[in-house]
Amino acid sequence: MAGKCGTIKLYSERWCFIVNFLKNINWTNSFCKRAGLVLAAVLLFFVALSTRTAKTKADTNDSSSAKPADSSSQQEVKFDTVYVKLDNDEMTNTGLIALDDKDHHITSGAADLVSIYSYLFNAKGEMIMTTGSTNICGKKEMFEQLNLMISDFSAQTGLKTIMVRNAAYKVDDKVYKSQFDIPDEKSEQSAAAAQDGKCADGCYEHLSGLAVDFQLYEADKGAYPEYTGEGQYAWINENCYKYGFVLRYPADKTDITGVEAKKNHYRYVSKEYAQVMHDNNLVLEELYGFLQKYTFEKPLSVQTPSGSRYIFYYVKKDKDNTFTTVPMPQGRDGEKTGTVSADAQGGLYVCCDISQFTSQQAPQQESQTSQTQVQKTE
Repeated sequence: MAGKCGTIKLYSERWCFIVNFLKNINWTNSFCKRAGLVLAAVLLFFVALSTRTAKTKADTNDSSSAKPADSSSQQEVKFDTVYVKLDNDEMTNTGLIALDDKDHHITSGAADLVSIYSYLFNAKGEMIMTTGSTNICGKKEMFEQLNLMISDFSAQTGLKTIMVRNAAYKVDDKVYKSQFDIPDEKSEQSAAAAQDGKCADGCYEHLSGLAVDFQLYEADKGAYPEYTGEGQYAWINENCYKYGFVLRYPADKTDITGVEAKKNHYRYVSKEYAQVMHDNNLVLEELYGFLQKYTFEKPLSVQTPSGSRYIFYYVKKDKDNTFTTVPMPQGRDGEKTGTVSADAQGGLYVCCDISQFTSQQAPQQESQTSQTQVQKTE
């Protein structure tokens, strides 16, 4: 309002000047009369032009004060840096985004895997999915998110027909990639199937404890239809990344994965990495090259649907030493905020949760013993 009042005052002063100018002209003299009219016209033109400019500036000032510029793209994130030493020998093809294919293998120990049984039920105790074997097991983190995903799918569609047909199998504290690999002297059929290599091109990732294969079970019909991810089941493909899962072998990426399309095979990579893969249409083989463009100083910044913010960056192994030092944001509790995965070629991939630094909470006093890093999130 102050801007508008100033503009009105300016208008009054200019009009007063013109009126006084016209009063002082000798209108009885024909030359003065003609010159006065010309000058008056010129003055009116410039006053009108300056008035319009002043009004535009006033309106602009009012608008900018009512709608401040969005500064989220230049948000500064301050944190202390902690340096983590990682053994180079241990950091080879490991972590949530490690590859498991014909050239690379990841195997979880039996102690790291839990039974699927307790995850077949929703929070109300209702069974929302079934399993092809009580021996099926997997990583706890993966099953927790699988349970949430299928619970939400069932709530959205009313369907309780998802069956986990394949995953890792644990028998007598030993882990197998398929039921056909489980020793069973009474089952000649299982032994024959294993010898024929029935699972040679279909059981990648099962030993990792991070993958599941779906099938359908229609209890009222006693039928076991194939899972195709179509119709109402398309909800899973559209939303699985929100729970940390990706369709591992899509039909349009067979030339990259080297594996035929599998509509029922889902790999858990965490919600953070799944968000990156979803947003950029990547399969796991492509993710490595994509993340190698980012550094600790200039990381990739991503916000998940839940509102959490993460940064991703690449660190190359220090081949001159037996360990590699990896910088990470230090949490306000003094702990590191990141996880590290490794490829088989000497690359480390870091994902850090920086949500606590981007909240509206007042920042803690900076540590006197560690370096303070300033990041500008993209």
